[in-house]
Amino acid sequence: MIHLATKTVAAINEAIAADQGAQFRVHLGKILPHITDAYRGKDEGFRSHLGASLIGGVCDRKLWYGFRWASKPNFDGRILRLFNRGHLEEGRFIAMLLTIGVQFWQQDTNGNQFRVSDAGGHFGGSTDGVALGIPDLDPTMPCLTEFKTHNDSSFKKLKKEGVQATKFEHYVQMQIYMKKLGLTVALYLAVNKNDDEVYGELVYLDNIIADRFINRGITLVFLPEAPAKINTSPGWFDCKFCDHRNVCHLSGDVEKNCRTCNYSKALDNGTWSCNNPQFLQAIPKEVQLTGCKEWDRKHSL
Repeated sequence: MIHLATKTVAAINEAIAADQGAQFRVHLGKILPHITDAYRGKDEGFRSHLGASLIGGVCDRKLWYGFRWASKPNFDGRILRLFNRGHLEEGRFIAMLLTIGVQFWQQDTNGNQFRVSDAGGHFGGSTDGVALGIPDLDPTMPCLTEFKTHNDSSFKKLKKEGVQATKFEHYVQMQIYMKKLGLTVALYLAVNKNDDEVYGELVYLDNIIADRFINRGITLVFLPEAPAKINTSPGWFDCKFCDHRNVCHLSGDVEKNCRTCNYSKALDNGTWSCNNPQFLQAIPKEVQLTGCKEWDRKHSL
């Protein structure tokens, strides 16, 4: 069953129209400088952890390859601009909620961004925030928020079928965040990049889904070798556009770093160790990125 957040979307549209966007722009001007992901500088191209935003994907092997830094994506300028736009839209969504009087928090009482983790920190992610006073909910009920952008085709399908059916990765991401933060409901807000139409949906906690995918993340983190391929053909739809297609299907070169080395191991305290008899020590991230002369390609890569 799809629970539309119709009151919230209507309130946003009415409030912005009432003063022709004046208050919205005030909030937006205060928020945008704090959307750090949109302005981050140097990025090594690898994520330290296995992300909760990805764990709902269809292929175990792809997720394992990503966590093990098997391939480094090389995006063109258009795709990078799209990523940046997604980060910037977060500020617009927050400004929309503030404009209708919703209380919104991006940080906990210690000033840290709301973050969930498991497997010692190897698996997890950061939430968009927590809100109170959502028009479609009891005013005392806090809820998770998740903000996404969609192209026109994706947005139309979302409106027709809901987030669970059309964007299962987003659905799983919210389930994990809710479970870890002790929340029972999430507000999913999406915008159509073609015409700026906003869609809102309430997603309720499903403990079975949350536990299933948390356990999946933990399992993949500590799996010593790559899981089976989702399909043996490189032309399979999910493989054709995969970042790891060259390594997985075409015997391509793997990135040389500690995580693709046969000697490395993820530990349950969130660190990595080297099992080479010459070293036998923890590996800091800056060292993980390059590996060493003793690098030995992991057998299943």
